[in-house]
Amino acid sequence: MNLENGGYLWLLLVIPCFLYCAFISHKKAGTWLYRFAHRKKRRAPVIVSTLFLSLALGAAIFSLAGPRAQYDRIVFKRSGIDVVIGIDVSKSMLAEDELVPEEGRKLFAIPNRLNRARYCALNIITALRGERAGVFMFARKGVPIIPLTTDYGYCQYILKHFNDATIAIPGSDLAQAIATGVSLFEGTSRTTFKTVIIISDGEDISDDKSPVYEAAQRAAAQGIAIYTIGAGMARSSLIPIRDAGGTNIVDYYQDADGAYLKTGLEQETLQGIAGMTGGSYFHARDENIENRLVDAIVKRASTFEYTKVIEPAWFDLSPAVLCAALVFFLLGLLAGR
Repeated sequence: MNLENGGYLWLLLVIPCFLYCAFISHKKAGTWLYRFAHRKKRRAPVIVSTLFLSLALGAAIFSLAGPRAQYDRIVFKRSGIDVVIGIDVSKSMLAEDELVPEEGRKLFAIPNRLNRARYCALNIITALRGERAGVFMFARKGVPIIPLTTDYGYCQYILKHFNDATIAIPGSDLAQAIATGVSLFEGTSRTTFKTVIIISDGEDISDDKSPVYEAAQRAAAQGIAIYTIGAGMARSSLIPIRDAGGTNIVDYYQDADGAYLKTGLEQETLQGIAGMTGGSYFHARDENIENRLVDAIVKRASTFEYTKVIEPAWFDLSPAVLCAALVFFLLGLLAGR
């Protein structure tokens, strides 16, 4: 038991004054009754009524003191979630078959897959509330950029300012991407709900997808869920080459035989990765995708015991004490009749 405003207890001194006044009043009333009707006033109803009214007064004063009872409650902690975001920076991500929402055009003027991926990553970090976040980029190899941290401002700064004008790495290795994302969780001493988010067009350097799915299975065996976001459109698109200022398209990428390279979204691969690990697949153009993705992660994490902690909490007893005061007051009135 704890009193939030114990200073109000001095008001309990009113109760002896009330009892004294009740005694004097009863004595005077008894004298007048005997003098005019030669009857003695019954003491029992007055004593019972005074007792209940005193209890009502005491309970009302006690409620002002803010009595609280401590108990233990189980609380879900979002700080028990680790989120690693991987962005595909291969050459195909420069294809301009994506849209950057109007609020993102001030940061990313060119509407390509990479800028849409960066915009998604920024919004995902904005939607986090206490989770640790890390960032890596991948093409043929994965490169950790930001270790797990709660410094969201730093994460957003890096995502906004890394230079994408010179990216010309052909092909991406999704198996390496998964392995890089998993590696960012190594060395952590605490048990957390681990999640990898991969933002890519789903194209892989190999037509054989078995290494990708094997990497996904290894991640799932470690309890790591992978959520994927597809960038781009399903139709084939050319990959433009822009000038140094990024304002004009001067040519398009070609293969060794001189044929123009074409790229398209391969969402089946991304769906397969997510499905194997208990995650979900989203498309970059889905409405409110970032908040929906974070909500899905939080909902799944809330089912695991290690994201919950027991912490003390206080239950306010003032309403119950005030109700007791009202009951005592009514009983006092009835007894006084």
